[in-house]
Amino acid sequence: MRPGPGTLARSGPTAGRNSVESTVLEALSPPRQGGVPVTNRTGTGGLDPGATAEGLRLLAHLHAEEPTPALLEALRNAPVARGPLALDRDDALQAAALVDEVVSDLPDRITRRSLAPLAADFAAIHRSGELRACPTEGSWLDEELRADAAASLACWRSGLEAELRRSPLDRLPDDHVAAELALLAALLDRGRMIDAVRFLDRHPLRWVPDFCSRVATRCREPFFAGIAILTNALLDDLRDRLGEACGLPRPAEDGTDVRRRRRWTEGRFPRACTCDP
Repeated sequence: MRPGPGTLARSGPTAGRNSVESTVLEALSPPRQGGVPVTNRTGTGGLDPGATAEGLRLLAHLHAEEPTPALLEALRNAPVARGPLALDRDDALQAAALVDEVVSDLPDRITRRSLAPLAADFAAIHRSGELRACPTEGSWLDEELRADAAASLACWRSGLEAELRRSPLDRLPDDHVAAELALLAALLDRGRMIDAVRFLDRHPLRWVPDFCSRVATRCREPFFAGIAILTNALLDDLRDRLGEACGLPRPAEDGTDVRRRRRWTEGRFPRACTCDP
């Protein structure tokens, strides 16, 4: 599913704020020197950037590709609850346990037939639009902001195209949730911690929590609810840890109380996307 740039624009109380955001695009783009993004290093607040990048790439793969027997066998051999997505927070622990339970309940010999329900749900999320949860950033923006967001994303991708065009990412739009997770992993791999914080604020955290909220509350298969919750949890945890280590608190409008952390799981959708009728 690749919503076009001319689809319905979002309206509502966030529209005015987004108009202001579009005027500060340059301030939120990656710092550059000689046309190349500047690398920055700082403390990591106890975070293991390599492990976190591995977790981001795993999530990217799960959002990018329909479940296959080989993928589910790999998850069976390396349970989510014991890998790089094992975060010490209730939502992540419960979600990881949910994913691992689904995988453990599959037949000893995993076949395409046994994965048919998962394949159907993946299609409902990523292809048909049945869940009304677009997996691309532009679909969550007002039409007049999409060009600015695309230009910003192109700046962030500069110098990273080789790895961001590997399969299965090569079949996806640049603003797909999987592509943005992979870009974030690439920044961590290169020690660009401050850039990772700024990219989180400029792109994934603007829309991925709303996307994950819809998937978690509307999908049929617990497997994808778990993946959605894990995605939100990892981005939220990463922003807190890197923000503290880099001295970059969350933007004022993001909020820091319990409501901000839990609202997305309550079935409330403060933003609309172009998947809405």
